[in-house]
Amino acid sequence: MPEEKVVMYESPEAASIQTVTGWVDPSGRFWGNDEHMARYCGSTHRQCAKNPAHPIHRTNGWCRDCREEGRAARFAAMPTRIWGGEPITDYDGDDYFFDEESLRDHIIDNEINLADLKLVFCTPNYPREIDPSDYFYDDLPEDGEIHDDQLLAALELVNEMISKHGPMSWSPSNEAVELPQAFIEMINAERKEAEVAP
Repeated sequence: MPEEKVVMYESPEAASIQTVTGWVDPSGRFWGNDEHMARYCGSTHRQCAKNPAHPIHRTNGWCRDCREEGRAARFAAMPTRIWGGEPITDYDGDDYFFDEESLRDHIIDNEINLADLKLVFCTPNYPREIDPSDYFYDDLPEDGEIHDDQLLAALELVNEMISKHGPMSWSPSNEAVELPQAFIEMINAERKEAEVAP
């Protein structure tokens, strides 16, 4: 067995002074060769990485212009379908419309230009059935099974009721709405009437 080398605390072998070069942020944190992180931590704003013509944005945020351009491109690429009265929402998912009248009121009251209107169909969100093993996971014994037939029968009944339940809410889909020509004509006619009225 080789003999262990002994290095004394006071000896020059134990430590030496070295000069280290690296990136340091304004708080004094050393980042070594990671210039990006030093600049990220030391700055508040930055130029858009994709398009220098865009305005500056917060370092820890996103370029709003790039975001809007991306959203517009995604909307333009969506398949479209003519609206037949199904639930729809604006592209941002802020306002939901379940009938022609509510959409008409929204457009007229907010003086929305039909060319600027971006609507998508909604997808229903149904209640999820209860999986007993998952729901009682923390309470189950090691084998992970429920041995109470009455409890299982009750949960089966609840799941049967859940499966027959309608949508609990709605979410935006990836299918754009094309408004029927009759609806567009109705909106345009109402606007003309409003302009003529004293």
